[in-house]
Amino acid sequence: MESIDEIRRDYEFTRLDENNLMELSDILLPFADEFADDFYAYLMKNQHTASFFKTEAAKEKRIETIKKWFQDLLTVRYDNRYLMRLRKIGKIHVKIGLNGHYVNSSMNRIRSFCHHQVTEVVSDTDKKEELLQTLNKALDINLDVMTSSYREAELKKVFVSHRVESALIQWSERLLHGLNLILMIGLLIMGVGVASLLAYDMVYIFTGSLESGVIKALGSLLILWMMIELLHTQVEHLRGGKLHTRIFVELALVAFIRKLFVASIEEKAPVTFGLLIGGLFVLGILLYFLLKVEDSHQKL
Repeated sequence: MESIDEIRRDYEFTRLDENNLMELSDILLPFADEFADDFYAYLMKNQHTASFFKTEAAKEKRIETIKKWFQDLLTVRYDNRYLMRLRKIGKIHVKIGLNGHYVNSSMNRIRSFCHHQVTEVVSDTDKKEELLQTLNKALDINLDVMTSSYREAELKKVFVSHRVESALIQWSERLLHGLNLILMIGLLIMGVGVASLLAYDMVYIFTGSLESGVIKALGSLLILWMMIELLHTQVEHLRGGKLHTRIFVELALVAFIRKLFVASIEEKAPVTFGLLIGGLFVLGILLYFLLKVEDSHQKL
């Protein structure tokens, strides 16, 4: 099953689209109540969809659910958490026996309503076209993810082992998430340790040798900076972002630089300095090519 990064890439959903969603939320959210009423009236026109609203409580719950989805469509970040939320909606549709045809036709109704409101509010032709393109992407992503549950239901009819496979995948995802949390805790503990080392080196500046203390403190400061970068990368990864290989090369570079600082005050042999400088040179070349590759991917 596709990840959120793959889905965003395939639909060409960019930072510009994220900004456009913010503008669309200002335009469309004031019509949330009208949207919910219109959508509910549309569902009640069909005998099959109307059968799911036999009580007043069911009606009120559905209207609130529709409004919540409408708000999320325009305001939340399109990350793994939102992806899981959409998949859950799709699974509920399958569970209650709602035919996938009605999900697609309902999205067409939603698209028409939103297009009408944007057309009425936005007068600039170019801006209107840009906003409508973003709106279409967002609705298509939602429809794609929700209807994927129907494809999974069809697979269950074909593969006997699909249930076991799904359970293994689900538990594997939970295990990976737990391991990522453990990694985050470990990075936090290491960050505290590096901060303590920096504090120790700062004290050494005033109680020991000024020259060696400053050099050691500078090395510890570099390590702390890289720990912050690692933590930031892990947080982005947990939110659904891509883990960049270059961060580990940068960490190795900083470690070599710190080792070179320490070696300069410990009067190491020239061979040691030569190996350290050679390692820095190799890592620098590797980092250069990694940055070139990342830059070329961003331009695609």
